[in-house]
Amino acid sequence: MNRIVSGLFWVSIALVMAFITLPLIVVMAASLSPSSKVTLVPWEWTVRWYGDLMARRWIDPFILSAQIAILVSLVSGVLGLLAAYVVAFEKCPGHATIMSFLLSPLAVPQIVKGVAIVLFLSSAGLYRWVGTPGLVAAHIILTLPFAVRMIATAMFNFDKNLDRAGQSLGATKAQRIRHLLLPIIKPGVFSGMTFAFIISFNNIPLSVFLVRPGETTLPITVINYLEYSLDPVLAAVNVASLLFVLAVIFVFEKIGGFSAQIHGGSK
Repeated sequence: MNRIVSGLFWVSIALVMAFITLPLIVVMAASLSPSSKVTLVPWEWTVRWYGDLMARRWIDPFILSAQIAILVSLVSGVLGLLAAYVVAFEKCPGHATIMSFLLSPLAVPQIVKGVAIVLFLSSAGLYRWVGTPGLVAAHIILTLPFAVRMIATAMFNFDKNLDRAGQSLGATKAQRIRHLLLPIIKPGVFSGMTFAFIISFNNIPLSVFLVRPGETTLPITVINYLEYSLDPVLAAVNVASLLFVLAVIFVFEKIGGFSAQIHGGSK
């Protein structure tokens, strides 16, 4: 019986891994194919499609997406840190209700939020905000709950005895925050910022309502290109985007050590 259960477990793991990795393998193979037909013969592969990514039609949306994602991750990290400090560390009156309010955007579909933001900007006479300003604001609304949740989790796990010890030794609140709290919750802060960056960089449902000509993000450019053409350039764009996101995750991990937050500890 134990062998059957163990066998089913490993088969399930293999199926999950195949479900995750096979699409990536197909996309990578398509990006190296000599024609629009995907081939898995390595000696026929070519990297010429990656050369097409240097065109302005891809570089400009990539730069815009990266700039928006970096700004959104920084703002979400700062706002999430402040909100989590008040709610999770200081536990202000009504902190549970405030936390529910901060996490409430997660319950609203992104398409609904996109339409609501466009209607708000239009009715408020702020239609000129459609474009980069609107994208940044919308992405902050979208990513802030993730940042708050990750940072609040780190603060909930913070040992308050360390704060009391610092206070008994004469440290001011600012000193205790700087030298005790922030270093310990740093993995949570950077994990929240990483989530914010990835969500913003890859976002489509919100961005599709807020982009305008000349200010189009990379995912929307890919969708627009897909309407008229299907060739290995799209696969190359997706592989390059994946490598870029992995590089950003690696940098954030080296700086903040957010894998410790995932495993429930601190680094």
